[in-house]
Amino acid sequence: MNWELIATGFYLGRFRYAPGTVGTLLGVPLAYLFGFKWWLVLLVGVFLYFLGVKSAEYMMELTREEDPESVVIDEIVGYFSAFLFLEPTLKALLLAFVLFRLLDILKPFPISLFEKMPKGHGVMADDLVAGLLTGFILYLIL
Repeated sequence: MNWELIATGFYLGRFRYAPGTVGTLLGVPLAYLFGFKWWLVLLVGVFLYFLGVKSAEYMMELTREEDPESVVIDEIVGYFSAFLFLEPTLKALLLAFVLFRLLDILKPFPISLFEKMPKGHGVMADDLVAGLLTGFILYLIL
């Protein structure tokens, strides 16, 4: 399996500027395709989370970095997880994108706690929590 291809979101994570934001774009079609059924978001999200853990650990070993900037599978899964709470309307897709990126970049409490988890879980879990928080906040607002 090509772990680098998965970890970098088909190499979108190799973009020089804002690779996390560029990588998050892959979550948009996923959310649109699967977001109308919460159980599909859960099923696909769990699968992608563990695929992300494995691919992130591969990249951590390859680059010798704790959270390589080129790894964007965490952003994809995080953004996608917001649609456990939301239907993928154009408004929700756009607002979730902006709010998720904001939470992912700022990492307010409790999101910051999850990046301290070991290995690939530390790469993936903070974005997952940011995505879940994004979905919950927008569910309350929309």
